Amino acid sequence: MPNKKVSVIIPTMKGRESMLKRLLSTIPDEFETIVVDDTDLLLAGKRNKGARLAKGEYLLFIDDDNYLNDKAIYRMVDKMAYNIGVMGMTACYHNYDKVIADGGSCRQYLTGFTKGLRTNISIFETDHCLYEVDEVANAFMIPKVLFEFVGCLDEYNFPIDLDEADICKRIKDIGYKVVMNPLAICYHESQTYNGIPDFRRPMNAYFMARNKILFQKKHLNLFSYMIYLALFLPITVCGYGVCLIYKRKPMMFLHYLKGTLDGLLGSYKNKYQS
Repeated sequence: MPNKKVSVIIPTMKGRESMLKRLLSTIPDEFETIVVDDTDLLLAGKRNKGARLAKGEYLLFIDDDNYLNDKAIYRMVDKMAYNIGVMGMTACYHNYDKVIADGGSCRQYLTGFTKGLRTNISIFETDHCLYEVDEVANAFMIPKVLFEFVGCLDEYNFPIDLDEADICKRIKDIGYKVVMNPLAICYHESQTYNGIPDFRRPMNAYFMARNKILFQKKHLNLFSYMIYLALFLPITVCGYGVCLIYKRKPMMFLHYLKGTLDGLLGSYKNKYQS
């Protein structure tokens, strides 16, 4: 009989069949697994669609470019408590499986700047205790009743990028903790993280720029938002511009600028849905 404790929700897309197969092979058969490959939806929309179909007490969202360490799901459930709203898995690089790629992030809400925790350090240098963060990404668990109570992921404002940050903020605002679990490990097929911003696709450059502004507008009061627009937004745009030109990706910066403009105007560039 399927275990009704956890529903594993996997958003996927064409061309990633081999990664999806690898991920599925690491999920115990007892858990409900929902694969969402709806081509009309972006990441947050796929996650929401999977959540609507799920029957589990907990929703485990995990992207298809991951696979799980042994007992990772069990270790998530074992550590869940009444005051925990979101729990992230520790992601290690798939080709350096003892080095952390994502250990959660802390955010300075006025500036919009974030800092990754435990990034690029060995898992052997960390303790085994849960620790609080502001936001998670990539692989994370939320009680279904809480997910529905806060209104699910905001797929209109954050169809891809910052959808996790937004729901973590909303869940923290009603008194729950957002934590990372060092013992629950997944392996993420990602580039090595460093301090120089970069993007794989124009869509990511566009939405990161657009969504940063919408995130600030949604979660700051008017006075703080005006400070952000006057001071920290220009710093952010200039910083990304320098980094992308240094990376020899000037066209990517143009997509970033377009996203910035659409974020300020509150508009949406439909071609990025394809």
